[in-house]
Amino acid sequence: MHPTMRFLLLILLTLFTWVQSSFSQSNLDFEMSYFEDINSEYSFESIQNQKFQLVPEHVVNLGITKSTVWVKVNVKGNNLPPQAVFEMTNHYCDSVTISYDLKNNKNIRETLGIFYPHSKNKLHHYLPAFEVPTNQLASPDIYFKVNSRWSMIVSVKAKSKESFNNDRVTTYLIAGLLIGGMLLMGIYNLFLYFSTRDFSYILYVLALLGAVLSQGYIYGFLIPYLSPESPEFSLRFPIIIMAFTGLFSCWFTIRFLEIKKTSKTFYYLLMFGIAFSLFSISLELLKLDYLSRIVNITEVIGLSIIIFSSALYSLIKGNKIALYFTIAWSFYLAGIIVFALKTVDIIPHNDFTKYFMHIGTFMEVILLSFALGHKYSLVRQEKERLERQTREELELLVRSKTAELNASLGEKEILLKEIHHRVKNNLQIVISLLDLQVATTKDDKNKEVLSQSKARVYSMSLIHQKLYQSDNMEHVSMKSYLEELIEYIERSNHIESRKVNFSLNIEDTELSITKAVPLGLIVNELLTNSFKHGFQEEQENVLHLSLEFRDENLVLTVADSGLGFDEQVHTGTLKKSLGLFLVKSLTKQLRGTIVRYYREGLFATELTINTKER
Repeated sequence: MHPTMRFLLLILLTLFTWVQSSFSQSNLDFEMSYFEDINSEYSFESIQNQKFQLVPEHVVNLGITKSTVWVKVNVKGNNLPPQAVFEMTNHYCDSVTISYDLKNNKNIRETLGIFYPHSKNKLHHYLPAFEVPTNQLASPDIYFKVNSRWSMIVSVKAKSKESFNNDRVTTYLIAGLLIGGMLLMGIYNLFLYFSTRDFSYILYVLALLGAVLSQGYIYGFLIPYLSPESPEFSLRFPIIIMAFTGLFSCWFTIRFLEIKKTSKTFYYLLMFGIAFSLFSISLELLKLDYLSRIVNITEVIGLSIIIFSSALYSLIKGNKIALYFTIAWSFYLAGIIVFALKTVDIIPHNDFTKYFMHIGTFMEVILLSFALGHKYSLVRQEKERLERQTREELELLVRSKTAELNASLGEKEILLKEIHHRVKNNLQIVISLLDLQVATTKDDKNKEVLSQSKARVYSMSLIHQKLYQSDNMEHVSMKSYLEELIEYIERSNHIESRKVNFSLNIEDTELSITKAVPLGLIVNELLTNSFKHGFQEEQENVLHLSLEFRDENLVLTVADSGLGFDEQVHTGTLKKSLGLFLVKSLTKQLRGTIVRYYREGLFATELTINTKER
């Protein structure tokens, strides 16, 4: 057994022993006898002529009966205090009437019980209790008339007023601890429900609440607080709530132990138990009292055995969470059986049998709460295991998919490189064809046109060459590209007698192919114009090229030491120039602006493109 369980059991047994010993020490001795009035035909006057049967143990237990029980208490020769309290230890009596004569020839009769509001009890006790002035009795005999639609268990105890008050405080303290402990377990399981959203916890809380209410009413603890002035309700409510407790217990067992999956037989038995509970409720609502009590006792014992057997079967089948459940229900079943057997007068009524159901229920509540907590722990561990397994599977799947994507990307990169390579090769073929055409053309003007076309094709071919040689298939390194393009244009337009000093300021940036191609064509046209018209032989020539970002603007500047031209003066000539027309058109395509100016002895063409892309 779990150490916590052993500790709780030790506390309960110690508490029970202390209560039993304290109560037995406070009880006063007297002689008690009874007479069973089967037809309920006697009165207080006529009953005194009947022969009463002595009861040494001070307990009369006739089980469930329709008879009236007369009890005679003889206090002759007993050292009772001047004011003694006679307490009926069975609360669930329809009526208990006490009758005795005083020395002043006055007959006293008082009636308490379920049929009467709690306010009639002058001592404000949960049990019928009568204060008797024993020093003023005219006769040593005190008579009690008892009627009960519940089990006929009659036990009378005599106590001094001081002992009665002390015992009452102790009893309410113990009842408060037991009921409070069970309610705390209910709150604990409510928290578990909100954590798991498992409806089993709600069913358990409802069954637990039913057990608290039914036992609190059967033993009379709750009546003064919940229905002190409603006798009929106080009589029928515990029977109805006991049936509901059985109903919720069966439902809880089905869900908690997953009985439907493990055993169809026990599933149908538990469903029958739910139906039988509803039948028991209907009998009580129809006020078929005697039959209702028999059915209720049968239901309590039968359902307890079925639920215990279901738990034991689940445990044998390897259901781990059934362990605590089986142990818990063992305590409850023992308490219920003791209570039922005591009710039908098979076992004696004493302090042990009276409180054993409380102990069994309390232990059942504690252990079932452990069972639910254990289930919560198992569910959480299983959830963590599944999450870990799912995470590992997802990681494996991600790695697999990543590998596939990398392979696919690799294939696409290879394919793109192959495409750029083939485009570059095709453009090289075009360049070769243009070279052949130049070689076979005799007209210098046509040769010049073909050479310019070849340079334009080369500027595009070089873009594709850079792309397939790079790991980046989307952007071109402009510094490397422009340096190689300038070298090609210089080589194509080289004249030995002409010297050119280059000044390059190219920012190391990358552009997409959609911007790199038109920008490359523009640079080609501007450099070609510089070599063709801006440089003079036998003198130092200067060529400046810069590409840089200013804020969000990409600025290209090509300047040479040539004379330049005035756009206003040479308008007609400029319109006929294909190169300048291409520069203007491509600048418009790039959504840029172009200006020309002289600065520091150089004629500059400046192109500004407003873009955030680098």
